[in-house]
Amino acid sequence: MFTRRVQDAARPAASGDEFPRDPRDGWEPGPPDIRAFLPSAIGGAIIPIAVYFAVRPHVRSDAVALILAGVPAAAWVVIEWLRKRTMDPIGLIVLLGFAVGVGASYSLGGNAFVLKARDSLFTFAFGIAWLVSLVVGSRPLMFRLGRVLSAGDDPGRREVFDRLWDLPASRAVFRALTFMWGVGLVLDALARVLLAALLPTSRFVVISPIVAATFVGSMFVATIWFIRWSRDRAAGAMVVDVPEGPEQDVSLS
Repeated sequence: MFTRRVQDAARPAASGDEFPRDPRDGWEPGPPDIRAFLPSAIGGAIIPIAVYFAVRPHVRSDAVALILAGVPAAAWVVIEWLRKRTMDPIGLIVLLGFAVGVGASYSLGGNAFVLKARDSLFTFAFGIAWLVSLVVGSRPLMFRLGRVLSAGDDPGRREVFDRLWDLPASRAVFRALTFMWGVGLVLDALARVLLAALLPTSRFVVISPIVAATFVGSMFVATIWFIRWSRDRAAGAMVVDVPEGPEQDVSLS
């Protein structure tokens, strides 16, 4: 017997399977706009490169130039936090990396390698934290980060976002994305630490942001694709099999 699949448009989804929406304006949880990360990306990569090459001929060492190059990026993150009262992951890595890197370099007598690898160390720690959250805690870090970036500080939208965890398919998506980002961040960090050890500083400050952008950009694109694919797959599952016959009534009651 042949069967054909008919979209179940007339029958509403069960309340436990409905994708949550904000009743006020129809807002739905989704991935953040990539434009939200551009200020931190510019402040954390492009500006330090320009400052490094501008000041290096006028200071005594690579370590001093790296510290001066990191000041505008750290200041930008602080200004953005004061203005928005939120900090994205890139900004957090830049700020913590700068503070710890300067302190460690000073304690080691102006070690340039520490300053070159400072962001990678925090990227590595973030990646490990992502992976650990899969087995420790009630929800993986990707869910918690997604709630902050997607819903912001709106209590109503945060409540809507929290309802995603009630959907088994959504839980699987968040776990898969957490694993992908955890592994990706660890690999990104290891690659840039290796570059810090092998490349002279003038080449490293140019190549390192490109490597980081390649890893993070690829994961961001993969995240958006995977979320859309999962939504489309879930929507396609809302179909029923009906026998096909010459006089078969396929209307749904």
